[in-house]
Amino acid sequence: EDDILKELVGQADILVTCAGNPGCIDAEWLKEGVEVINVGTTFSEDFDCLVSDVKGDIGSKASRFSPVPGGVGPISSPMLFRNTVKAAWDQANAGESGWKK
Repeated sequence: EDDILKELVGQADILVTCAGNPGCIDAEWLKEGVEVINVGTTFSEDFDCLVSDVKGDIGSKASRFSPVPGGVGPISSPMLFRNTVKAAWDQANAGESGWKK
């Protein structure tokens, strides 16, 4: 399994990690110039902090990457709120099949 993962990671121009498995991807596997979006963050009791799915020096290979913590999290909450409000609005305006105003 690691060989297949290593091969796929090494081919990626853009890598989005969301495994929730700290260190399951080694930074050495990354293709030069790759863009890394770290969505998968897990709290590590050993380090008492959030850790990435990618272990090692991401910056040595990636042209850009989202940090952990502080990468995609600040945009996830407002987007979730926006989508929830939009869904409620759409339901409220759906007429007979949706919620009543």
